[in-house]
Amino acid sequence: MKTDEKTNVPRVRIAVLGNMNVGKSALTVRYLTRRFIGEYRSNTDLLYKQTVTLESGVLDVEIVDISAENENDFPVEQIQWADACLIVYSITDRASYEYAQRSLGELRQLQNSPSAYLIGNKADLDHLREVQETEGATLAASHAIGFCEVSVADNSPALYKAFERLLIESRARPVKPRKFSVSKMFGTLIGNNGTRQPSTTVSQGTVVPCHKGELHKSRVMKRRQAFTATASL
Repeated sequence: MKTDEKTNVPRVRIAVLGNMNVGKSALTVRYLTRRFIGEYRSNTDLLYKQTVTLESGVLDVEIVDISAENENDFPVEQIQWADACLIVYSITDRASYEYAQRSLGELRQLQNSPSAYLIGNKADLDHLREVQETEGATLAASHAIGFCEVSVADNSPALYKAFERLLIESRARPVKPRKFSVSKMFGTLIGNNGTRQPSTTVSQGTVVPCHKGELHKSRVMKRRQAFTATASL
């Protein structure tokens, strides 16, 4: 966790990791905008920037939605950049659960690995379930991390609690070096809309494409530049 030198507002960075079609993007946008966008695929990482107000104060939050186009390539740079990692699988897809298992194993091998939380998405599709809730709970317990099942489509309250837990935990962690960079503005997130959660509010933010070839250009995240929005989410 780092404090913005210009505003003195703490900044927390979260990496969202999971196999394709588990709803990572829908989950991230649901948290930030209270909107359900459905599922879409991207062949590049997306960086979301948002100001979040918790009961404990205001945070600048940056969330990288990691593309899973190459599911065999563990995204070390993105994970090392983050203060916390949210690992997502679909309860309807056994392969995505196995991907989460492997990712947690890789995460454990990293020095100074970020705090983590495991989410089983698509709980509204219980009739298509391939992964039992007890399996997710057992996996999380084996890594001493939090776990819940959610339905992004149904706006599960547990989704917001998972993000909030990571944010609160990350505020207490020491600052660490970053290895990540971004390029230009892609669009503007629509601000708070829909059901307001009692302990968290968000303001308007941005989403930026993070092309993998640019990850090593700079050790310092480029922030607050004079970008021009080109699309609305």
